[in-house]
Amino acid sequence: MSISDKTRKTLWAKAGGRCSICQQQLVTDAEAADDEPSVFGEECHIVARSPGGPRAGQIGDEDPDGYHNLILLCRKHHKQVDDQPAHFTVERLRQLKRDHEQQEADRSGQIRLIPDPTKPTPKLLTVCVTGETLWSHLSGSHSFNPSWPGSLDDAQGDAVAGLLDELRDWLDVASEMSYSEGRSAAKELGERLKELVGLGLFVGVRQRHLMLAGGASEPTRWRSFDIQFQRVTEAELADENGTPYAASAT
Repeated sequence: MSISDKTRKTLWAKAGGRCSICQQQLVTDAEAADDEPSVFGEECHIVARSPGGPRAGQIGDEDPDGYHNLILLCRKHHKQVDDQPAHFTVERLRQLKRDHEQQEADRSGQIRLIPDPTKPTPKLLTVCVTGETLWSHLSGSHSFNPSWPGSLDDAQGDAVAGLLDELRDWLDVASEMSYSEGRSAAKELGERLKELVGLGLFVGVRQRHLMLAGGASEPTRWRSFDIQFQRVTEAELADENGTPYAASAT
């Protein structure tokens, strides 16, 4: 598994786009109109992924490509921390990361998600009749916000928890999956949805376009989605204009 887009965005934002050791800005503007900006920041593993790498074997059960095992550095300091693991221990690197991120938070404000003003959130949710509908919202998203009614029975609660656990497992890797892998995942989600309908629950989703603000000089786009569970007996179905189907039928 590689570093996910979600983890990369969070790491760069919290570090303010600066090296965690020298605080150098890691992006420079283009010098000519036809050039691209130069990015020389690197996402450095605190504990190496490979068995013979710097500080290897000191991570336990954590994901080696997870946010907690990464530190943003310039190329010079990336090489230095990997060449000098006796000095740049796991504890020292984690402390450097914490201190730098706190400094960036004090300077630029805490990292927060804010609505994207150019893409308002829909008022209605889309009922997930198929797994493909749910997968289309999950793929490309960085997070989701679940909600469900109170007083679910044990079977309903277990089914809701099972679907949410499955979504969390796929969230970071969905963008890297092949088309066939995505189709297989959608089919599995479809089976989960059938189980929920059989237990008397609808699943509705709604895309959210957010901005990850604070830390970095410019906010970055962050896709999320709401997923709501509603009892079939209480859900209100409407057309795309918000008109309830029962009302339109009369």
